[in-house]
Amino acid sequence: MTKFIKKFQASESGMRMIEMFYPTKKNDPEHRALFSRAMNRYKNCTQKKNISQIKREIQVCKKHWKCYPHHYFMYDLYRRDMQLTDDQLKDYIPHFYWYYLFLPHHRSSKFKILTSNKIITDQIFRSLKIPQPETLFYILNGQIYSPEMVILTSDRIEKLLNTATLEKIFVKPAHGSGGYGIHIFHKTEKGHYVTQQNVILNRDFLNIIKNKQDYIVQRGIKQDPEISEMYPGSINTMRIIVENNRGIVRIVCAVIRIGRGQSEVDNASSGGIFLTIDINNGKLGDYAVSYNGERFEEHPDTHFIFKNFEISRWNEITRFILEAGGKMPFFTYLGWDIAMTADGPLVIEINSNPAHDIMEISSMGLGKAFHIEDPDYYWKNPGKRI
Repeated sequence: MTKFIKKFQASESGMRMIEMFYPTKKNDPEHRALFSRAMNRYKNCTQKKNISQIKREIQVCKKHWKCYPHHYFMYDLYRRDMQLTDDQLKDYIPHFYWYYLFLPHHRSSKFKILTSNKIITDQIFRSLKIPQPETLFYILNGQIYSPEMVILTSDRIEKLLNTATLEKIFVKPAHGSGGYGIHIFHKTEKGHYVTQQNVILNRDFLNIIKNKQDYIVQRGIKQDPEISEMYPGSINTMRIIVENNRGIVRIVCAVIRIGRGQSEVDNASSGGIFLTIDINNGKLGDYAVSYNGERFEEHPDTHFIFKNFEISRWNEITRFILEAGGKMPFFTYLGWDIAMTADGPLVIEINSNPAHDIMEISSMGLGKAFHIEDPDYYWKNPGKRI
């Protein structure tokens, strides 16, 4: 019976049944919350197109992708200042299509652990010599290990922390995403490492968290001054989606995510803002946006103006990401989170299930960029990697 259910779920009929209940599925709470907020914005919007135009545009999208375009509301495409042609409307990829049809078709599930567990990702990157932040130790199955997988005693860890000269230390859940669950410790004048919430990184703290879940503990990096100028309170990472199609590697799209409001993380789901990067020259979009539909021509805290700004070391970042992407042929598409330091780019993490919405919200649709010429193909071939 279980095999039959799995086979049905992976069929076109099964996918169409799942789509009927999307995004109300319990296993997708983040998307459900975003859609709920989007519908509240729609109800309160006073600058909507007339209802007949909205209905027609929804139908155009639905007919093209064969699923309901929830993104029409999430991206505020109903606003009068979003006058798009039918071809432009059809270029936006619906969330269901992206997560349930397109990505699974290109993703090999047997390699999922390479990206879902930061400790394993760290080990893979070390072996492939892909630059990343320095790892201090792991917390794994209630024990503390060195990067070489040697068990460390509490005394050795305490000595390491007492003699460290690092400005920041990041303690990240091995299975976390979206910036949730990260502890960021700053070194005080007394030599202790303390969070903004006055949590101290010491033996007691480690004893508490090591029995809850696994963590990776890394040195805080020093951001390139040019990127830090946008907002110095967080590491402002670039999310770059890279395609590795049988060894042919290309950058598909890119955005930069920026923290705000005293936040130490840049994730859009944690309140950060984001804007597109022209992959040809590193030029930023004219304005940044948020998941709440806000638009900013300048950063709300630093007043950094985005329009006409180009990332001066974009060619360096491009070379770096193409080389790194070539070393990870396990997936056709990966989302790479890249931080820029004075010494060059580093990989913060990778994601085999990267969100495409921050790319589309901050620019335009991505259907052509991902070469989706026949939407029916993915309906008829769900879960089959090319």
